[in-house]
Amino acid sequence: MVPNLRFSYKGDWSKRKLNEICQFFKGNGLSKSDLSNEGFPCILYGELYTTYKNEVISDIISKTNTTLSNPFLSRNNDLIIPGSGEDPIDIAVARAIYQNDIILGGDLNILRPKSNVSAAFLSYQLNGVRRYDIAKKAQGKSIVHLHNSDLKEVLVSIPSYEEQLHIVKLLTKIDEMIEIQSKIIDRLYSQIKYIKGQILNMTTITETKPLGQLCNISTGKRDANEMKSNGSYKFFTCSKDDYCIDTYSFDGEALIISGNGELGLIKYYNGKFDAYQRTYVLQNFKCHPKYLMYILQNKLPKKIEKEKNVGAMPYIVLKTLTSINIDILNMHDQIKIVNILNKFEEKLENDRILLELFEKEKSFLLKNLFV
Repeated sequence: MVPNLRFSYKGDWSKRKLNEICQFFKGNGLSKSDLSNEGFPCILYGELYTTYKNEVISDIISKTNTTLSNPFLSRNNDLIIPGSGEDPIDIAVARAIYQNDIILGGDLNILRPKSNVSAAFLSYQLNGVRRYDIAKKAQGKSIVHLHNSDLKEVLVSIPSYEEQLHIVKLLTKIDEMIEIQSKIIDRLYSQIKYIKGQILNMTTITETKPLGQLCNISTGKRDANEMKSNGSYKFFTCSKDDYCIDTYSFDGEALIISGNGELGLIKYYNGKFDAYQRTYVLQNFKCHPKYLMYILQNKLPKKIEKEKNVGAMPYIVLKTLTSINIDILNMHDQIKIVNILNKFEEKLENDRILLELFEKEKSFLLKNLFV
């Protein structure tokens, strides 16, 4: 009864039911319509999916002026778990609160740990190695429910209080790093978007041509007679990239545009790759391909919104792409713009990789710091 990774502590962890180490309560009242810009801080059950991503809630976002006859107020070291949702895994999330007198809305299961049990420690454990244990307790089909009576039987592993706090300190620090890195990425993305707009609008346009005259546009295939079987090249669909066996193959410098799924998603790729139907492949350029990509990133969303075909899944047709007017600069200015924006996008990609490493580190620790 010891974890794979451990600080310098001795002794086994003990298995306990949540009912043995926590008191159970339910939140009371409140809905989205009760929220306001001012008033008392509050938490709604739906915010555990959308707003509060970390195991420990540090800043309370929502407020309410609604007067409840019997509000349920938080205490320092409370743990909250949503009581309903659309998917068992979605509602199997726990969040610790270290503030008093926060109004906790209806459909919230509230666990109040007894002495020498950290709510944050339980939160990290329940969201990690115990998440599927909670999900299995959820009941229902279109809407699933999770009751206090279900949670009471969930088993958790408990070490000494000092070891709990040591684990929480480490994981909280990683959460802080993830949050800071996410903010860096968001700000950098906004900067890149602004700079793109400024650079592309301040230059002198040499000519304007429809996209169909600046490159060849092909599509991936679904027909089995047109597929090639290789399984070794990069694979592009309308919404993701992966590896696949039966697809239509391309080679060389290209822009790949999704024609449905994530409509208008644009990727640059250079090499051998495969593409599925409704994935448009632009090649044989008469301008710099990355300059063209930046122009399309600005223009394509508006064009799609105006001319997309709506069916079971919205899609764009070839005619929509070929008719987009592209403002062309001389090649020297195109290269200059591409070099500037490449520097920013390299920085953005490096920051994304760093964020992914932090998230992988946290996932690894959640699996190995607990029994």
